[in-house]
Formats: sequence, structure tokens, C-alpha cells
Amino acid sequence: MNLTFGDFIMLEIALVHYIKELDLSMQSGQYVSELLGKLEYELSQIRLAAAGGPAAGPLAPPGPDRPGT
Repeated sequence: MNLTFGDFIMLEIALVHYIKELDLSMQSGQYVSELLGKLEYELSQIRLAAAGGPAAGPLAPPGPDRPGT
């Protein structure tokens, strides 16, 4: 499933709204906090790809001077 930039924004808003009532010292609070970090990372990757940054476009195929990993 591919989530769009707007989908990630909506998820982030929902989690921020939910986390304000949550005790961050509890395991569930820590998990939600980590999940927010993952959402932020995905949003930054989408922004970078849209700006044509290094993560945009396909990778060059391996060749004689670029062995595959």
C-alpha cells in the first residue's frame, strides 16, 4: 500500500492529538513517539524525492565499474 504525503500528514495529526493524553513513560507512549518519528522520516523522504534530491529516481544498474552488493 502506498501512502501519500497527505495520508502521512493526517496520521501525524491524529497521533499528536492522541499522544497529548498519553503517559510517555509507559511503553505505549514510547511506541507512539517512535511511530511519530517514523512518520517524520517518511515525510522527509517524500519531500526530498519531490525536490529531486539524491533519493529521487532509479538507481544506476551495476556494471563492470559498479559491482552489485
